[in-house]
Formats: sequence, structure tokens, C-alpha cells
Amino acid sequence: MKVSTTKNKRNYMIQICSILLLLCVWFGLSLHFPRILIASPMETLLALMGMVESGELQNQLVLSATRMMIGFMIGMSIAVIFGLLAGRFSFVYEAFRPIISLILGIPPIILVVLTMVWFGTGALVPIVVIAVLVFPTFFLNTAEGWRNIDQQLLEMATVYNSSPFHTLKNIILPGLTVPIFTAVSLAVGAAVRVGIMAELLGSDSGIGFSLALARINIDTAKVFAWTIVSILIIITIDHLIISPLKKIILKWDVKEG
Repeated sequence: MKVSTTKNKRNYMIQICSILLLLCVWFGLSLHFPRILIASPMETLLALMGMVESGELQNQLVLSATRMMIGFMIGMSIAVIFGLLAGRFSFVYEAFRPIISLILGIPPIILVVLTMVWFGTGALVPIVVIAVLVFPTFFLNTAEGWRNIDQQLLEMATVYNSSPFHTLKNIILPGLTVPIFTAVSLAVGAAVRVGIMAELLGSDSGIGFSLALARINIDTAKVFAWTIVSILIIITIDHLIISPLKKIILKWDVKEG
């Protein structure tokens, strides 16, 4: 235990030193290049404080988070429903294979452009793009999760006239928990990145739009500030959602093993 604690402290120290080194490099570059190209850490911090004081940061965060959640939930819900059908009926799985291959083969930026052509610019663009891009992950994981459920248990439930609710609660949901949790851990970070990109190109509000607006106004400090905000969002999600989910998945796998 003591060795593990010492190792964790050492790892944290290494990470802190790495961050300080990056800040020093950033500060050094800001001294050698014009402000229009690289804003200094202090200028970026002042821009960030101004965004907080004006309420711009909070408003745009709420807008972006709402769109990402809506798109994520829509894509996940539809994918889980069809994934269950695909796991139960092989012809459904085969019917969706070309669709999944098509979605996986489309670069996200092209999907954003197509969505802008079909729906114009606005809040709908990031919602549609996120919903489409998270669909394959949840569909495939749900379908495979259903296929991996012990069919003998399902047959026994049928033989003993188990109610659909009892079968769902005690056999199906436990069998799908790990695959769906895995899908969430894979899709949530990608959804945030793609959502910000979609807002940058095809929305009239949100984090991505604010970033694009700052670039148009040649407000480099604000561009850097929004970039820092985006990075912090990804890091926060990784530590608060993805990492805990991975631990749950590992513990579940150990229990099942």
C-alpha cells in the first residue's frame, strides 16, 4: 500500500512538472512571437476571467452541454433499441452492417458539412452530428452484449414462465451493463470533441461558435482561453466519467470471471 501511494505521488509530481514545462514553453513562445499569433498565459487568463465576469463562459457552456447531452441521448437510445433487435435477430444485424460501415467511414467534418446543407446552421447541427456519430459504438456494443448473454438462461426463463420484467431485470440488463458502460466510456469524449467542432463550423452559439467568433475578431487571447476551456472539459470528463466507468467495467469483469 505504501509503495502504491509513493508511486502515485511520484506520478503526480511528474505530471505537475510536465504542466509547468508546457507553461514555460508557452510563455517563452509568447515573448518571441506577436500577440496576434500567440497570447501569453497571463493574457489568456485575463480573457478567461473576463468571460466569467460577463457570463459568456457560463452561458455558452450550458448551451453546448445541453446540445451534447441531447445528441448523445438520442443516438444512444436509438442505437440500443436497434442493437437489441440486431442481437436477437441476425438479419437485422446484417441489414445494419452497411449503415454502420458508412457512418464509420465518413469523416466527422464531412458529416458536419452535410448536416449544414440539410438543416442550415444552428443548434440542430451539433445535435444531429453527435447522435449519428455515437450510434455505431452503442449499436455494436449492445448487439454483441445481447449475443453474449447465456442463451440457456433465457431458455430457462421461458420454461419457468418468468415474467418479461423479471427476465429483463435479472438476465438481460446484467448482461448488457458492461457493453453499454464500455460504449459510454468510448463515445462520451468523442461526442464532446465532435460537438465543439460542429458548433465551430455550423452553429450560431456555443463553445465552438465563440471560438470561431474570437478567431474572426482576431482576439487571440480569447481563442486561447476557449481552447483551454475545451481541454479542461475533456480532462474533467475523463476523470469524472470515463475513468470511473472503466473501473466499474473492470470490477464487473472480475466478478463475472
